[in-house]
Amino acid sequence: MTRLAGLWSRWRRRIGGSGWICWRALGVLALLIFGCRLGLAQIGPRYVLALDGRGTAQQAAAPGQLQLAGKGLTLISFQGLRILTLGVDAEAYSREAMAHWPAADLLLLTSADGGRYSGVAPLATLGDLPVILAATPQEEGRTPPLYALQLWQALHLHKGKIRLRVTALPDQPGSAQVGGFMLDMGNGRTSYRLYVSCSMLAAGAAQALAQRLPGADLALLPDRQVPQVLALQGKRVSTPTALTPSGQQFVPVRR
Repeated sequence: MTRLAGLWSRWRRRIGGSGWICWRALGVLALLIFGCRLGLAQIGPRYVLALDGRGTAQQAAAPGQLQLAGKGLTLISFQGLRILTLGVDAEAYSREAMAHWPAADLLLLTSADGGRYSGVAPLATLGDLPVILAATPQEEGRTPPLYALQLWQALHLHKGKIRLRVTALPDQPGSAQVGGFMLDMGNGRTSYRLYVSCSMLAAGAAQALAQRLPGADLALLPDRQVPQVLALQGKRVSTPTALTPSGQQFVPVRR
């Protein structure tokens, strides 16, 4: 303690009359540190959901799969987690069509326009099924199970050891409009990153999409006929291919 007191005394003599400047600088630094900590504390997912994980352990080694599930529908399966994506086809919003949807843990809406079916109104009949969609003035303030994500916001979902993060991404660099959702699926050992686009891919834009999403493994793209899939890893990105009735498997990656 005596040594510390001596150091403090010498430091005070050295700064002399400019001490008030140092104290002011220290005060500003303290405020900056506090502000940074406060900002970091506010960073995180907008929503966090936890589902019953019974049955997922038996599928821990199973590959993931994309399957056609009806007009405008694609079912994403990942080791016991089932995500149903609803594309731009307005007919898929009808109550009659929803009666034939496969069981799912989560519904991802890539179009907020339901056409003649009054937007997302019919989805109220789905009960407790969580629904993710891009935030719009009409959807902002809606209560769960509608989870409206603004740009860069995320939803985290836990089901047993399976973790899912859904992040709303822009359609183009610098854009303020949600153009798609990145799905990060993992079990703590392996993971897979699937980008689900809200709009059709322009001709010749595959390479640009891959460059814009360097961490994604696969892209699911809407189309007027059937959804398209595009592998995003590799030295050369190929053209999108139609998702066939037999579906497409994907293998989680150890990163």
